Amino acid sequence: MKLRVFVVTTCAFICLCSSAQNVSPSISDPDRLELIKEKQQVVFEQLFEDPTNLSLLFEYANLSILVGDLEAAIGVFDQMLVYDPELPRIRLELGVLYYRLGAYALAKTYLESVGKFDPPLEVQAHVDDLLKSIETANEIYAWRQILTLGWKHTSNGNSGINADFIEIGDFLLEVDPESKREGSRSSLYNYSLSVDQDLNHPRGDNIQYFFSYGADRLKAFSQFDVQSNVFSARRNFNLDENYFSFFNLEDPVFTPNINLLRVVLNREEVLRSGRISLDYSGQLDDGSSMLFSYYRVEKNFKSGAQKNGRVNGISFGQSYVWPGSQALYGYKIILENYRANADYEFYENYGVELSYSQPLKENWQFSSKYSYQDKSHDKEYPLFGARHDQAETLRLNLMRPIGACWSLNFGWVFTETRSTINIYKRSANNLSAQVNYQCFK
Repeated sequence: MKLRVFVVTTCAFICLCSSAQNVSPSISDPDRLELIKEKQQVVFEQLFEDPTNLSLLFEYANLSILVGDLEAAIGVFDQMLVYDPELPRIRLELGVLYYRLGAYALAKTYLESVGKFDPPLEVQAHVDDLLKSIETANEIYAWRQILTLGWKHTSNGNSGINADFIEIGDFLLEVDPESKREGSRSSLYNYSLSVDQDLNHPRGDNIQYFFSYGADRLKAFSQFDVQSNVFSARRNFNLDENYFSFFNLEDPVFTPNINLLRVVLNREEVLRSGRISLDYSGQLDDGSSMLFSYYRVEKNFKSGAQKNGRVNGISFGQSYVWPGSQALYGYKIILENYRANADYEFYENYGVELSYSQPLKENWQFSSKYSYQDKSHDKEYPLFGARHDQAETLRLNLMRPIGACWSLNFGWVFTETRSTINIYKRSANNLSAQVNYQCFK
């Protein structure tokens, strides 16, 4: 009778879960994934003829794990324990699966029960690591601190003008050689603190806090030393359903956030700004991730009150995973306008960003980003006339972890700003190397 109940229940549960997917598949190659799904279906049909075959049950459960159907695997393992409660390997498998699903209470129950069967030392060590991870995951606050030290060489350490002449009215003035760009080395310092607050919400909502202090100290031009402070807070609402019909989203997330920035130049504060944004993100049915954002930025310059004002903007972006290579590529479109105290500081800005990243050999990670902005001012500048700026930036970065606590970054950044007013023309090449440490207790 007990065997009959096991057979009926197992087959029924497999039928219910056979088409489910509750985590991303562990295989990214679509052709290989399809072959595994076909094999899973073959094993599923064999189980109807021989439902107590432990080898088939294990095979079906493992295939289900590969395609991301953890609940189907759990159903099989749970029913096997009903038939034979003293299966430590199955208890371990269940603990791992529940851990991956975020059901930590159930995961802890199964993992702790493994120790009653005197498992091998390496198995017990794995169990202990998982139990420690569960303890960490159940903490309300998760902290992360990163200290960065680095070096940079820039071709424009003095923010020099990239022009030979400046036109003022009907006069053409030659640019002083000291006002043209000159190279310099600098030292980079940065400290950041990230705090993730678990709200113990059934949907997994959380609040993320971030603080950073950064400094760029130039060797030849100390008057251009820059320091910055950033504080941000964001609340993630994981929604049950998509509220916008024009986006066919899965797992939508609504995120209001606030960002505060303070910039100091040569020990004198030059700018304070505050940004509030409303983000809506999720996964589209083509497999890409989407982010739509509305934001408002208030800027307060300590000198030049005519520039004080506010930015209103929207952005839309998508990112895709390249099948087989684990490469991530995407784009973002930006539309914004700026309204300041002086009407000649009003402008409209149109921008686009293209990004690409990919893991390389020896644990190196490559990332790149190209951005273009086209900014047109509404009114003519006094003495200088109409202003229209075009800015391009290309960033390349190589990162490699060194053990559990350290990582190494090499970066190259090229920037160029073209303008109808020569004093706003700038260009620079920056090369940097940084070492990061993150194992603070």
